[in-house]
Amino acid sequence: MLLITGQIAFAQHIADSFQHAESNGYSMQALDKVYKSAVGAGDVVFKGDDEKRLITAYTTMLQDLNKYLNENNFRWNSPVRIFNRVYFEPDGSISYYLVNLKPTGLDEEKQKACINLLSKFIQRYKIKITASSKFAQCSPVIYEDVIKS
Repeated sequence: MLLITGQIAFAQHIADSFQHAESNGYSMQALDKVYKSAVGAGDVVFKGDDEKRLITAYTTMLQDLNKYLNENNFRWNSPVRIFNRVYFEPDGSISYYLVNLKPTGLDEEKQKACINLLSKFIQRYKIKITASSKFAQCSPVIYEDVIKS
């Protein structure tokens, strides 16, 4: 019998760090059992031309996020590399957006501000692609200020 906790069974819009996700009841290991890999080898959601469309849509989402952060007065002050793991519903809405902020060197206040704005961003954002099932995509991203102070 497979038991999925209530936090994973229903679509939500949760942004959090890798470090807090497990203690908050939505570890990547649990989510990865519910959301199929978007691309890669094996049983994936997007193949061929659809994979190219996903990469374009995912890149646009990351650019839109960085612009949103900057428009809301969040400044990186220098390029910052962050690893993302994003869990999408078939309609393109974002259920979980997890980031690894620990190795970034951002102080705790800046990390909280980033998560808070990320949480607001994913409430209404939909990636510009749909699928027949839930899917997940991950990648390292280098964020930097697009709006100069």
